[in-house]
Amino acid sequence: MAHSPKLSIAAIGTMSSVFIIYALIKSPLKYQWASENRISPKADLAWRTSSQKWLDNQ
Repeated sequence: MAHSPKLSIAAIGTMSSVFIIYALIKSPLKYQWASENRISPKADLAWRTSSQKWLDNQ
């Protein structure tokens, strides 16, 4: 049987940083700011309606 190669500190650091970056990308906490800054659907509809009227009058 062949022995496994030695893991260097650089390889361990690279693997751990890739894991940390992947975990941050998949984290649901990144969407927390979006829910706090989200406007209500009624306000969004009013904004879209008024902007469409403004575009129609141009």
